[in-house]
Amino acid sequence: REALRVLNAGSTNPQSFTDELTALTGSNGLLDGYGEGTDDVPLLGPTALGAGTYTVYLTNDLLEGASNPIDGNGKVTLTAVASGPQGSQAVVESTVALFPFFPLPAAITLLGSGASFLGGSSNAKVLHGDDQCGTDPPRPVIAVSDAADLGAVQGNIAATEPQTYHTRDALGHDVTAVTDPDAIATVIAASTLSSIAATSGIDLLQPDDLRALVTRLQDQADTVAAGGTNAALLDMGTPAHPRLVVAGGDFTLDADGAGILVVTGKLFWSSAVNYHGLLLVLGTGEVKRYGMGNGRIEGGILVANLQGPDNLPGTADDSVALGPPTMDLSGGGDFSLLYCSTTIEQAFLALPLRVVALRHRS
Repeated sequence: REALRVLNAGSTNPQSFTDELTALTGSNGLLDGYGEGTDDVPLLGPTALGAGTYTVYLTNDLLEGASNPIDGNGKVTLTAVASGPQGSQAVVESTVALFPFFPLPAAITLLGSGASFLGGSSNAKVLHGDDQCGTDPPRPVIAVSDAADLGAVQGNIAATEPQTYHTRDALGHDVTAVTDPDAIATVIAASTLSSIAATSGIDLLQPDDLRALVTRLQDQADTVAAGGTNAALLDMGTPAHPRLVVAGGDFTLDADGAGILVVTGKLFWSSAVNYHGLLLVLGTGEVKRYGMGNGRIEGGILVANLQGPDNLPGTADDSVALGPPTMDLSGGGDFSLLYCSTTIEQAFLALPLRVVALRHRS
């Protein structure tokens, strides 16, 4: 699985296995997989294993047809064949899947009614919705899910050095909150939500979908930290080696890192920190920046309050609607928060491939 993940991550289309499937077809242009007369190129050739060897073949999953070299659902089947002493053999099939990648609606996405945003008074800060490291279309700096919250968010931006908020408009022109406040802060379009749901299977406005996302990420996490933990005590990853860290409660981001950080409590974010990747604050839905510094966030932030409209955990409305999210960027310094599609994609591609089916054939 890791060999396939690495191969896929370096391909021309890492959100699909088509490149890998096509490269392993034999002269007949189809995938035969393991079997007599196969002309497929093995994903892994004969490799030593104890007193025997193993070989791995790659085919498409059964839903799309095993011989089909075109992958449309991010799932493929690995067939591992091990040969041992005295003619012994074992065959194991595992269908694996990419973790569903989804782009963010904005550099900062606030999900749920009653969103609160405080931009901070620093005139040296830079918040950018235009993709700073990839080719994604320009995003707003801030997107809210409830149109009733947009006026208050735009009002706060206007009062907190509006020239420090940047993106590009539909014509490709550089704009700020001074010249085009509607491009800087917007309501998430229904089409955007539908596209994300179709791509990832996640409805960003459904609390249960977001809880399921947290659970799936926790199952694959490099580190699961207790509430109250500081990043300085953990391996938070590097751009070359992103890591998935899940904090089960409040968390202080006071050390550099890269990958995906999931916080189910309040995220305290040091202004001096550099982080490359995706910050998912899914729980109490609170972010608080503190201190002075010239830290840099390259990626994006998604904030949602899963405690429901009453803002209390464990009550009946928790699965009905999202509660009010809050983001406070108060403090000084010349910190930067930049939307960056490449670091987000790299963070997802670093996740292990999920096994969705397993079968021992012999």
